[in-house]
Amino acid sequence: IPLEMIQGDHWWVPFIDGAPRLKKPPFLYWLGRASFETFGPTLWAGRALTVAFALLLLGCTAWLGKRLQGAWSTGLLAAGVLLGMMGMASESRRLMLDVPVAALSVAAFCAYLSWTYRPRPGVLLLSAACLSAALLTKGPMALVACGSGLLALWWSRPDLRRQALLRWPQHILAGVLALALPAIWFIYVKHHYAEQLAKAAQDELEARQLSHLSADPLVGILTLALPWTLVGLYAAWRHRREASAKLLTLWLLISLAPFFFITTFSRYLIGSLPALALLTAIGLEQGVPAWTRRLGSLIPVVLCALLALLLWRWQLDGWLFLALATLAFLVLWWRQGSSPATVALSAALLWMVAWGIAFPHLGVNAVAPEAVALAKDKPVVLFAGPQPALLPILAQRPLRQTSQLTAELAAPGTVIAFRAEDQAALAEQLRALQRKAVPRLEYQSLTSAGSGVRFAREGARGEDWQAAWDQRSPAPLMSTVKLWEVLP
Repeated sequence: IPLEMIQGDHWWVPFIDGAPRLKKPPFLYWLGRASFETFGPTLWAGRALTVAFALLLLGCTAWLGKRLQGAWSTGLLAAGVLLGMMGMASESRRLMLDVPVAALSVAAFCAYLSWTYRPRPGVLLLSAACLSAALLTKGPMALVACGSGLLALWWSRPDLRRQALLRWPQHILAGVLALALPAIWFIYVKHHYAEQLAKAAQDELEARQLSHLSADPLVGILTLALPWTLVGLYAAWRHRREASAKLLTLWLLISLAPFFFITTFSRYLIGSLPALALLTAIGLEQGVPAWTRRLGSLIPVVLCALLALLLWRWQLDGWLFLALATLAFLVLWWRQGSSPATVALSAALLWMVAWGIAFPHLGVNAVAPEAVALAKDKPVVLFAGPQPALLPILAQRPLRQTSQLTAELAAPGTVIAFRAEDQAALAEQLRALQRKAVPRLEYQSLTSAGSGVRFAREGARGEDWQAAWDQRSPAPLMSTVKLWEVLP
């Protein structure tokens, strides 16, 4: 999207595939274009944005620990716990909306909390600005992440609730300021792209399946918080009568509640992790049973051990680093005498090695250099899949993506990239358009299916995994990526 914004010189309204991108607000796309314009369109320039927001979220968590417990040690421990949660370790590496909206929402809550203790206009203005940016990143998620914190604060602190009622003019002003820019953008889009906006809203409502009761949030938070899940939940129960723990537990529960009624992805719950991390830090400082840590460590250890085993079997680099990190994690995690900070850092180190060193050596979504060279010179359409997923950023130009070809998209000279499993659908659409295409390139790669964790080709079965093990190669699990050129 930022690449197409640069090509078409779009700023106010993001574009993708020649049409306005209205399913999500524009703030992260604005930052994406600014980053690409400043540092060049590279993977680093894109991912650095999310990493910066992850650092903001860590800083806010540390500040909340200091504010709620009165000691920086609690805050820093909570930040270390958050850094070692699987959800943060994975999502902070992707240019997605979830970490930025969580960071901005929590920052808005922190600024408001600071203002309640020492009312200063600049701090309340900062809170409104952060909330405005969060709304412009992923509107409903901002209301959940920040609003749940505010509700928990007012519910658990009657004194602050009364204070909020007495200062209603300042609250109204802050609310107006927070809503101003999002409202202006929405009104502009509704005026200029009413039909596209209505369709985008309908698509989003259908995708979310409102009123659909689901246990996904419970599974999602349990997974995202690994290996700290059980420690945090135990601490929430044990310290439920303490003021700060009560606030954090309410914040956690309220932030999860809406997602039980819609279809969701677990990454939407990133905004709930700071509350759980702070509860975990409180539990670690005051003592938790060893079984809560040990049970929580099992799934991460198994996952990382399996990844190390695959890398070793397929003779790929990175397995030794991950094996050593897993062993160090186990030793520190199971030792009764390990300090909370040491245990927290061991979890963070494990995920850093797994996601930052070991997993990339699988080569998921690797792109052949010939494909990059081809995409720099010719119009390219990514069909179905889409694969190669990283081709636009590697070619440093926007590429069209579609599951339904048109005469314009299948113009002579256009290169169509697709997976072998989508070849039948492509051939049928080309026949319907009375077009012919010739092969230009094909190569094999592990390809992601919505998430990098699912990297085997679509339709891979147990025997394919067995073949990959027996052959000491991931080839039986790879997709064949093909590039065809449409003939005149």
